[in-house]
Order: sequence, then C-alpha cells, then structure tokens
Amino acid sequence: MTAPSDLTPAQVADLKESFDTFDRNDNGSISRRELHSLLHTVGHKVNAKGLEDLLTQYDVDKSGEIDFSEFLDLAGRLIKNKVSA
Repeated sequence: MTAPSDLTPAQVADLKESFDTFDRNDNGSISRRELHSLLHTVGHKVNAKGLEDLLTQYDVDKSGEIDFSEFLDLAGRLIKNKVSA
C-alpha cells in the first residue's frame, strides 16, 4: 500500500487511526454506514447520492466497502479540496 504523494506520514498515521476507529468489526475495511459516519464526524456532510458516488469512485475492487488504501485516496482528495476551497 502506498499513500498518495501529497499526504505526509503524520497525515497517514492520523488517517489510519481514524480508519481503525470506524472499522468497528476490525475486518480491514469500512462499510457504507461506517464511511458515512466517519465523513459526518470529520465535517463532510454527504447525502445518500454523494456517498454512493464516493463508493463508486473509490471502491476500486468493487467489494462494497472501502479498504485503507482506497480510504487514503479518498481522504487525500478530501484534504486537497478542503485546503484549496
């Protein structure tokens, strides 16, 4: 697993901690519900369509869940958009 090049090691560590917190069943991925909860907690309000769009775009292996590698890609985009907004 490689982090997006624009994330610092500290950001990756923080994201891993957040990911693990919301991976409530410790299966190495977060479900649609867990992702929605995580995004809401960090201030990214998404509706059902927005959540579905994120899953479609970032669930690369089409498992229906987001693993940590996929989560890093998603988080990198959200961080970049928040900084440039």
